[in-house]
Amino acid sequence: MAGICAIFTHFNSKERTLTCLSRLAQQTHRPDFIVIINNGAATDPVLPEAQAFAEAQFSSGVLHILQMEENLGNAGGCARGLEYAFGTLGVDFTWVLDDDSWPRPHTLERLLAVPAGSTTVRMSAVVDPAKDDELSWPLTIPDTRPGQWKNAICRADLPEGNIIPSRGGWLGALYPRTAWKKAGLPTEALFIRGEDEEYPWKVRDAGFDFVTVLNSELEHPSAAIPLIHYRIAHRSFFYEPGLHISRQYYKNRNWAWLQRLRAPHNYPRRLAACAFYIILSLNAMLRCNELSIRRVYNLFRALHNGFYGKLRPY
Repeated sequence: MAGICAIFTHFNSKERTLTCLSRLAQQTHRPDFIVIINNGAATDPVLPEAQAFAEAQFSSGVLHILQMEENLGNAGGCARGLEYAFGTLGVDFTWVLDDDSWPRPHTLERLLAVPAGSTTVRMSAVVDPAKDDELSWPLTIPDTRPGQWKNAICRADLPEGNIIPSRGGWLGALYPRTAWKKAGLPTEALFIRGEDEEYPWKVRDAGFDFVTVLNSELEHPSAAIPLIHYRIAHRSFFYEPGLHISRQYYKNRNWAWLQRLRAPHNYPRRLAACAFYIILSLNAMLRCNELSIRRVYNLFRALHNGFYGKLRPY
């Protein structure tokens, strides 16, 4: 049986971390290893609690806690977790979770029940139980036009069937060892709001496909305020109202940085993309009453840094 490691980051979230660990103990097919990446202090009292819980619920050596030298965010922490799972533990698959993403008892078993080749990444469906198990965020699926993609906003937008081709994903994805060997790791400096698009892009660029398994459900809260969605020329833009300005900075910076990865020498294309991004962002800010000098400056600074490949912190 192929070894499987579940990983997630922890930072000052006792209840969420212990709940995630408890849900992993309830799996009908348990992972062989669990890696918690601690972005907080080494003296955090939840760490011995997690260790005690693991000793009572799992076999010896299942839980591993990695202490980071500083807060590396989700991107940096998970990059270290992937490297540890594949490089040190030698597993064949790493299952990417978060401290507030909680699998249901059959989630991993149903994910593994789907046959997959060596270049296929299987993903759990990320749903919000507080909203009748609607999708927590849009899922990118094939459009009716060959080679094109569209965003499914809710379950009603999904095609029939349990296995749906997807453009890529991070949370709930079961990455095979071959993806790590060919695509490497997420970029640590993305910090947050970047690994969810950058790493799937790297993996797709390395020749992998993604599928979402709908009956393999991962619980994760959706945005507190509904997303603002613009669709222009078969492309989607989403704005998340109420997002803390620091998180908005990383989201915008990392988006521009990813455009640089995709088209490093096509300046006109990237400039045009940033121009549309600015226009739609300003319009969305105006719609939700978030248009302020501070947020506008934050938007331009983030896009400037990402455009020129400067992953400066907030």
